[in-house]
Parts: sequence; structure tokens; C-alpha cells
Amino acid sequence: MYKKRYKRKESKEDIIFELISTLSFVGIAYLGFTYYLNRQQFWFEMNHYVFPVLGITILLICAYVFYVLQNKKRKERYFERLIQQIEGTDLERMIVSFIDQFGKEGEFKSWEYRGYKFEWKRLDDFRESVNQKNINISTKDYGELSEILKYFIDKKENRYLSESIETRAAHSMSELSKSGVEFENLIVRLYNAMGYVSKRVGGSGDQGADVIANKNSESLLIQAKCYQEPVSNKAVQEASSGRMHHGCTRAVVVTTSYFTSGAIALAKSNSVELIDGELLKRMLIEHLQEAWQ
Repeated sequence: MYKKRYKRKESKEDIIFELISTLSFVGIAYLGFTYYLNRQQFWFEMNHYVFPVLGITILLICAYVFYVLQNKKRKERYFERLIQQIEGTDLERMIVSFIDQFGKEGEFKSWEYRGYKFEWKRLDDFRESVNQKNINISTKDYGELSEILKYFIDKKENRYLSESIETRAAHSMSELSKSGVEFENLIVRLYNAMGYVSKRVGGSGDQGADVIANKNSESLLIQAKCYQEPVSNKAVQEASSGRMHHGCTRAVVVTTSYFTSGAIALAKSNSVELIDGELLKRMLIEHLQEAWQ
């Protein structure tokens, strides 16, 4: 369904360049042939046709370059106004949440930037959601949407780097107890710092819930997996069924390691959010100002 997106469309600049190249090649071949047969005719045509056309062509190229530069500046000013509308609002938090939640699910030929991969369908849905909030992002192509995502990914990565450098305390995930209690308590502290009211419910008979976090009308069921090996789809199944059992609106699986491809596929089809070890470390720095290794 989305294969057509991968084929690069020729721009106006490409078409103009090809046309100029073809005409130039034909013209040079003709002049070379004329020079070989009749030099007097060659200089007549050079003075009466070639030099005037060349002068006009140079003027047209200069005008076109000026137009391209002005159009580029116009787009830059528009993008700056667009970013000003978004920064510091709920929409920025929505974009960051989108990056965190869906930036790792893209596969072959997905949209990719700085290690984040998004499926094209996700981008379509996200653009529609943003446009519903009175932020006009072009639907002709993915240019404006790509620039917005790149801007906030760069901002997120730069903040992560800065906070990583400034954060002095360093903690080790490997030092957490194997029972998982310390990790679950860490997740409680993290989601409390994110504005949730969280509590640990892990233990026998927890029905898939290690932590329950509530904020406004949102209720999260969180599976916390302090593993060194990859997390399989079993954890996703437990989170999905636990969400229904506990009456939560969303299900999340958090781990110190990473997820198998089967877990990622199952989470996608069951709307379960996955937070791997790398994303978790960033969240801990951002919300708890704690560096974990």
C-alpha cells in the first residue's frame, strides 16, 4: 500500500536540469559539426544566436537561483513560526510522547532519523492528529512533518546529552535485586516524577500488574522486567490481559534490556507501549535526574 512512497519523485529542479543538459548537448554537437564543415557559418551563428541565447540563459539562471533562495528563506521563516506555535505547549509534549512510543517500531523502508524509525502509517495518523489542533502541516508530502520530527528529536537528544553530562550520580541496573522489587520501586518513582500517582502492586496474584499509575482519566498498567536477556511476547500478553483485568486504559512493559521481534509485533497489534533499556535511561535522566548504566 505504501510502496509508492519509497520511489523518489522528480522535482522541478531535476526536470529543468535534465532539459538544459539535453539542449546543451544537442547544441554543442551541432556547433562542433558546423565548425568542422564551415567556420564562417559557425562564427555567424555564434555571434547572432549562441552568445545572445547564452546571455539570456545566464540571466534566467540568476533569476531562478534568486527565486530558489527567496523560497528557501520563506520556508525557513514559516518553519520558525510553526516551531514557535508548538514549543512549550501540550503539543510539544504530544510530539515527544509520539517519538518515545513509536520511534522504535519502524522496520524496512520506514522513515528514519538518528536511530528512530517510524512506520509511514504512524506518520499519517500523527499528522492528522496535529492538524486537528490548528497546526497546519502540509499533506502533499512528508517534508514539513519530517522537519518537525527532526527538530524535536534533535532537541530531545541534545537535552539528553546535556543532562547526562551534568548528572553526577551514577547507578547500575545490574545492582538491582533479582526479585524485581527495587526495579518496580524505581518505576514508581519515575512515574510519580512524571505526574502520575503510582503504586507498586507486584507480587503473587498481581494479575499482570507490577505498577499501577494514574493521572487524570488515564490509568496505566505497568509490567516491570529487570532482565539482562531480551523480553519475549509473554510479558506483552500478561500486560494486555492485565490491563483488562485491572480496568486500565493503557498497558506498558518496561525493561532494563530489550524486546524480541515477536514481543514488538504483538505489542503493536495490542496497543501495548514498550520501553526498552535505552529509552528508560533517558527517561530516568529527564524526570529523575539520575544516570543509570
